Amino acid sequence: MKWATEAEMVGDFCAEVDKMREKPWTIYAETCGWDLLLVHRDGFQLGIEAKLSLNAKVVEQALSRTTSFYDSAGPDYRAVLVPESKLQHHLVTICGALGIGVIALRERHNHLRLPDQSRCWNDWPNWCPAQRCELPDYVPDVCGGHSAPLKLTEWKIRAIKLCILLERRGFVTRTDFKDLQISPTRWTDAFYGFLVRAPERGGFVAGPRTPDFRREHPTNFAEIEADFDRWGAKLLARSDLVLPLAESA
Repeated sequence: MKWATEAEMVGDFCAEVDKMREKPWTIYAETCGWDLLLVHRDGFQLGIEAKLSLNAKVVEQALSRTTSFYDSAGPDYRAVLVPESKLQHHLVTICGALGIGVIALRERHNHLRLPDQSRCWNDWPNWCPAQRCELPDYVPDVCGGHSAPLKLTEWKIRAIKLCILLERRGFVTRTDFKDLQISPTRWTDAFYGFLVRAPERGGFVAGPRTPDFRREHPTNFAEIEADFDRWGAKLLARSDLVLPLAESA
């Protein structure tokens, strides 16, 4: 088999999706609990779980985020991604009965068959979710299929904003945590906090434990930073900040 890891297979699949005519899909890796969450330009979603062989575990993973066929939130379509050489005929039949598509990836010359609602006949079972997956504001710059993947969660986006504000101003205050809707507990702990207390600045400054989100998410960090005027200008212009003692003197 060509792929030694699930991440390698997922990477090749994503490359095939990007080659599709008119590029109809946007790929959200490691989003809403899915290895890949594909979002079509028409709005419908496809959740994908990847494994190097079609087995009961990956089928269960594709079902694990639902308790009902009628009132659950999730993608419109669900699928498992496996190498074509590792299909198991009986499980393919079971997946069809459960409403889970099987995407069999070849080592070369792939012709991907994905949901297409523009056609009169779409043989992908639509789960008709009560609510679709809530997408992050930015497309994650991460790779899917890793055993301990990086994720661009809502918390991570807010944390990146806090770090950008910290870089621009030099310090942050508890009011900044409140405005960005992020709990200060992990950041300001006296022993293991991400930041260091600086009473003379009226808040907290970077320390040895401050996360390096610029390294972890270079693309997303740059995108959020480019949007600073939209979300951070008012924070930077606040008039209630405590100035350094030298300046206030």
